[in-house]
Amino acid sequence: MPFDESDHQLAEELVSRAALSLDNARRYTRERATALALQRSLLPSSVSGGTAMEVAARYLPADAADGVRGVGGDWFDVIGLPGGRVALVVGDVVGHGIEAAATMGRLRTTIRTLADLDLPPGQLLTRLDRTFIGLVESEPDDMPLPSMGATCVYAVYDPATRRCTVALAGHPPPAVVDPESGVTFADLPTGTPLGLGMLPYEAAELDLPAGGLIALYTDGLVEDRHQDIDAGMERLRNALARTGLSVDGLCSAVIGTVPTATTSDDVTLLLARALP
Repeated sequence: MPFDESDHQLAEELVSRAALSLDNARRYTRERATALALQRSLLPSSVSGGTAMEVAARYLPADAADGVRGVGGDWFDVIGLPGGRVALVVGDVVGHGIEAAATMGRLRTTIRTLADLDLPPGQLLTRLDRTFIGLVESEPDDMPLPSMGATCVYAVYDPATRRCTVALAGHPPPAVVDPESGVTFADLPTGTPLGLGMLPYEAAELDLPAGGLIALYTDGLVEDRHQDIDAGMERLRNALARTGLSVDGLCSAVIGTVPTATTSDDVTLLLARALP
């Protein structure tokens, strides 16, 4: 039976839809690759804790199945401070794509600038909160907001006192591994996410003896659409309890516990062990 005019119209419609789908797929792939390249270029190529700490970090981008939306705004950093002290930073910008990656880069630069002023962790996050609000308000009215918020943990370790001062801005609490008492999650004032401009941030001190380890991470490591955060934190606790591994090896072991090879959110992990 020969094709009639309606058959030709149907074939043209199918070809048109297929072409549009392929074009969208290419565009999403290109934009995701650009966002991921920007994200990686803004993260430190290496980290060092000097003579005070042994450090290692991992960044795992989100699932490519989510298209460009999968690449988020996670970051980590290690900053040397006067007196042999070390600042440890992990943050997570709300949102995905190039805008989130660019906002992450500006926040990381701001933190490094504030760290040069040697501000205590609570004061630094308070200043960072004001800066973030300024970044959002400076966007043109006809441009989408770069992000609706961000979370961050900023910690300073002093090898002279074996104390770590930590402040949180709506971020998951760090895990602390003590050679004697095992793995615990620090009970700290959580603070609000950056960008809300509410109360000043508070800091608390943790003991970190020689051989002790602190783990900073983003929520992508412990929470996803298939399990709640309690299950993820227990998985992290069990992974950090492993002994006999270097910090770099332990970092790889923890990342290896992420349930799937691809995730719906970025995963960032920063481990720091106090040296004798």
